[in-house]
Amino acid sequence: MCGRFNLDTDPVKIKKQFGISEMESLPNSFNVAPTEAALCLMNTQKGLVAVQMRWGIVPWYAKDNKNALLINARAETVAEKPAFRQNLKYRRCILLMSGFFEWQHHQKDNKKIKQPFYIMRRDKKLMAIAALWDNFKPEPGITIPSCCVLTTNPNDVVMKLHDRMPWILSEQQQKEWLETKEFSQADLERVLNHQQGVKLICYPVTQAVNSALYKEKDTVTPLINEDD
Repeated sequence: MCGRFNLDTDPVKIKKQFGISEMESLPNSFNVAPTEAALCLMNTQKGLVAVQMRWGIVPWYAKDNKNALLINARAETVAEKPAFRQNLKYRRCILLMSGFFEWQHHQKDNKKIKQPFYIMRRDKKLMAIAALWDNFKPEPGITIPSCCVLTTNPNDVVMKLHDRMPWILSEQQQKEWLETKEFSQADLERVLNHQQGVKLICYPVTQAVNSALYKEKDTVTPLINEDD
């Protein structure tokens, strides 16, 4: 699963890559964790816009808001899940990432080491991740737009670290995913079948990333020498 990511929110870069008409302001996010703000693309009457959403959907049937947070869903089976059926039909979006983090676990000197790796596009473009959104209403009068990332099978780079990865959409898939019509299981399969490989690179980064509270720029700096 993808549980942490990084985002460069430079509006010039985002508008150039995606051709958006409007963008809500969001500071650069160097170590985004669940419940924190993400930037998502949506099709609206104004065209393609970038809006803030909380990362993590609370399903409509949940009795406990804290323990029911859904940050990821499997793309292959999402249409079968009660928590996501209506979202897939009517509420699809694209979550933007510069890259995401995964961890490799090993032992050194009888200590358990949790080594983070940063994964990004080789061409350094932003990743367009298939996502679903919903409005979370924690109490009357308060509405929080929230999102959930869809995952798929890993490519050759990510499979060394995890058995799932965020579903990175090609330009053609982005258009299909954001179609305003009602989406069906057949539509989902059609978009999945149009998958094109995106070349990724992966490298180790500071273990400070292990803490979701660490938000410094060096979260994505390649690790040269660091004592485990």
